[in-house]
Amino acid sequence: PALLDAIAAEAAARVRDFKPQGLANTTWAYATAQHAAPALLDAIAAEAAARVRDFKPQELANMAWAYATAQHAAPALLDAIAAEAAPRVRDFTPQGLANTAWAYATAQHAAPALLDAIAAEAVPRVRDFKPQNLANTAWAYATAQHAAPALLDAIAAEAAPRVRDFTPQGLANTAWAYATAQHAAPALLDAIAAEAAPRVRNFTPQGLANTTWAYATAQHAAPALLDAIAAEAAARVRDFKPQELGSTAWAYAAADHSSCELLFGSSAFVAHCEATQAAFPPEALCQLHQWQLWVEERSAPWPRLPLPLAERCHAAFVAEEGRPSRLQRQVVAALKALGHEPREEVRTPQGYSLDAVVRISSREVAIEVDGPSHFVGRTHAPTGATALKRRQLRAAGWALVAVPYWQWNALDAAGQRELLLRELRNALRNANQ
Repeated sequence: PALLDAIAAEAAARVRDFKPQGLANTTWAYATAQHAAPALLDAIAAEAAARVRDFKPQELANMAWAYATAQHAAPALLDAIAAEAAPRVRDFTPQGLANTAWAYATAQHAAPALLDAIAAEAVPRVRDFKPQNLANTAWAYATAQHAAPALLDAIAAEAAPRVRDFTPQGLANTAWAYATAQHAAPALLDAIAAEAAPRVRNFTPQGLANTTWAYATAQHAAPALLDAIAAEAAARVRDFKPQELGSTAWAYAAADHSSCELLFGSSAFVAHCEATQAAFPPEALCQLHQWQLWVEERSAPWPRLPLPLAERCHAAFVAEEGRPSRLQRQVVAALKALGHEPREEVRTPQGYSLDAVVRISSREVAIEVDGPSHFVGRTHAPTGATALKRRQLRAAGWALVAVPYWQWNALDAAGQRELLLRELRNALRNANQ
């Protein structure tokens, strides 16, 4: 540390005398050593931003990776690297492509042109990517929320037969990435599930939580994997952080996977939630609320959340106000044209917000308007969150109409009204059975 401090102090004033490779190597070194040198990194960033044209592709990739790894903000440098790198991605190695995409995602620095260029370049070269590069690239595009369907298809096809070579973190990150991107990859998820189940002991608590969340969100059945994770998590539940507790509980509820007696049947899970409740973020409280609804839905003889914590979870769940979408307003207008008087953004006793509610005879019917974010990519399969909400509303006795965007948009006004009439009749008939 004393040497690195001395080099940093001396180098910061002399960065103009460094060659591009020296700037890149120095930054990479401090990031790799996890040695803080903010003044040096600021000086290098300012010097490098003006000289990116002189950097080789590997040096550009290393610079971006280093600043992301060091968690050191350098927006002007990242902008300069992105502009310089985008037209030169053909000269990047597979690891350079992966590291660069990972860096911009990790730094949360928007670079759409660069990510488009990397995706186009990577697709025909995925065979040359190492397993870690495949996992990191998928993770990067999901984290950056940057659509790259051709790249994700190519990575899925390449990764599926090579999952044995993935680290546990790579398996977890890959599953998480495809679920987060809402990109269907059933063969890959099957392969990851088969590989991960006997290796769950090597997963971190976050890896266990993220993997379970991924399969539940993608609504991809993996009973053996979920059983293995439940058994492993039960033995290590005290190592789970609040967000991991919430994600895991929510995932089993969304998957409606009841073979998890080891995890939820004893008092350990609820006791750890209670002990760490002060650190629970709102999202995790909401997830715990839905888990408790699931426990009640199944009449499972498992310990419940203590009342004060349950009330906090409910309060977090109802805190978010609904924002009617354009599609929702169209559906409400069509309901009015049919003679109904819909109420919008209705809150149920469970805490769910309904897009609209109409009364037919003596029965109230809930209408949920589901846009693209409610479905897994280009499929018509609902996400785990959507499926869970629908199931819990019906379990609570609601007659429910779900209006998918792809059905609605394919019809003219008359067809849309006919769709609503038909679905309202079906919902009432199903609810009365």
